[in-house]
Amino acid sequence: MNDIENTAIGCFCTLIDEWRGNSEGEIIEDYDMQYVVRLSSGYEITVNRDDVVVCN
Repeated sequence: MNDIENTAIGCFCTLIDEWRGNSEGEIIEDYDMQYVVRLSSGYEITVNRDDVVVCN
């Protein structure tokens, strides 16, 4: 895979809309138009790129 495609993996992020009271997490996978995010609670969810703010 191209390194440019994976730049968000490992970055922390904030969900625009909370999920079950959780909004902070880390991007662990990048699937084209979606991310898999591991929330601070330990849950892993799939979200659209437009639904998260990636922190640098």
